[in-house]
Amino acid sequence: MNTFSSQITHITPEHAHKSLAPSNPYITYQTRNLLYQLNKIGQSGQVLLGHQSTNTLGRKGIKNVGNSDIKMACGQFPGMVSYDLGWMELNNGAVWLEGRVAHLIDAIKYCRKIGLPICLSWHTRNPIDKVYDQKNRNAKGKIKDLGNTVAQILTNPAVKKIYLSWLAMLADFFGQLQDENGNLIPVLFRPFHECNGKWFWWGKTACSAKEYIELYQLTHDYLTKEKKVDHLLWVYNTDKVFSEADFMERYPGDAYIDLLSLDFYDSPRYSATVFQKNLDKSMDVLVHCSKQLKKGCFIAEGGLKNYSDAHYFTERCVHYFNKDIIAFIFWANTAKNYYVTYAGDPQQGDFLEMLKTHPILLADELGKMNIYR
Repeated sequence: MNTFSSQITHITPEHAHKSLAPSNPYITYQTRNLLYQLNKIGQSGQVLLGHQSTNTLGRKGIKNVGNSDIKMACGQFPGMVSYDLGWMELNNGAVWLEGRVAHLIDAIKYCRKIGLPICLSWHTRNPIDKVYDQKNRNAKGKIKDLGNTVAQILTNPAVKKIYLSWLAMLADFFGQLQDENGNLIPVLFRPFHECNGKWFWWGKTACSAKEYIELYQLTHDYLTKEKKVDHLLWVYNTDKVFSEADFMERYPGDAYIDLLSLDFYDSPRYSATVFQKNLDKSMDVLVHCSKQLKKGCFIAEGGLKNYSDAHYFTERCVHYFNKDIIAFIFWANTAKNYYVTYAGDPQQGDFLEMLKTHPILLADELGKMNIYR
């Protein structure tokens, strides 16, 4: 008997043994195909190696969207890419990480052109009236102003109106994501991430599980039913977890979720043994829930900031790729911090060795799979 699996008992019958039907029955043909293909990858024994902001940020800057730190290090793009939509709600043409929205759109279009799956998170500001002033956009609601924001969105018409106006901006942005043939580009949307953490206004210390679920459902229904955004796959995301009950506590429901994920960052505070033990436990929870719910899963953020061990990739990082998941996504490289290899990295050779010895998928092989068709 699998000792770990025998301890997991919290998934209720109504969640078990579901089909892979999408949360939005009207999703586009390519979006439906992407969901199917991602789930196939998750069952294949291979894992996509992903990278946050891969063609917009880098150790020495990225001058064009056809380049990437990973490409310069190993000759090809990663197998998955993610970006963040934070600050788009300020309606000033810019986002948190990528800078100009137009640049972000160009980056997404390039990744679709070469066949990569694209994931979008949203470090959204706080829309409480007393913090966010619509007439003065310099009065930015802070993402970590915890308060009772979620309750206000759900019960205060003025705050809800602000929040829905932000969702309308997102809907307009999603509509601009079109490939060279005019088809809407499917994306994985991961709002309200790390929902069991204590650091965001939608987190565990800022709202109840019921309130979080209602906020997620409101967001899903507004974008899909009101704005008819039919090229999103909806992702549920937690921070690291050590029990299935913790992972499922804020789960919005099968009718609202297409894929499961968690974030797990390494830390120099962890010994190699402690890191592997904690990562394995979190991933076992994730994979078990994935199999019970019949929804694919991946690690949406992770890595070790400014790693220095000569064998970091082959001896430590490699554990991110040892489970039945769709992908593991490294956080972004910048001039100040890095999470994955780059040209000239002392650990570049160790990264290449990891690629040779483990079933990791990058862009070239993924492109042959034609995951959108």
